[in-house]
Amino acid sequence: MIFLLFCGCSDEGLELKVVSAPEFLTNISEIRTSKIILVNIWSTWCQPCIEEFPYVVGLEKKYDAKDLDVIFFSVDWDAQEQEAITFLKNHQVMGQHYRKREGDDQLFINTFSIEWTGAIPFTALYGQNGELAAQWEGKRSESYFYAKIDSLLTLYGS
Repeated sequence: MIFLLFCGCSDEGLELKVVSAPEFLTNISEIRTSKIILVNIWSTWCQPCIEEFPYVVGLEKKYDAKDLDVIFFSVDWDAQEQEAITFLKNHQVMGQHYRKREGDDQLFINTFSIEWTGAIPFTALYGQNGELAAQWEGKRSESYFYAKIDSLLTLYGS
């Protein structure tokens, strides 16, 4: 049981790894190799997160894997881990994704951005080398996501 809490849970092609924000961001460029890495911070108890989730999932179908990689980072509590896994599976999310290690919420928030108030959903776009390229909090439209990603792909030479 302790192993699952600290190392995550693998279930049919989905792994939800429990990490701190510093652990995650230290290794972001090793996690994925696309030109842009989109990190969507969400929770199963956040209605705006749930509303935008389907079109965030759809971004990987629209963009080539060399251009965009989508990572979901749940802020659900330990007791809600199975709900988060079920939610991801119901949306056909596969691969490596993350859940916040409980504790020190302000450090988690500030590690991602000192401009982030902690409201979710929160989305950050990183370049291939792990540099923060764009960020926003709150639910956005599908066209907003496309516009941000397209402008960064143009900047990065796609």
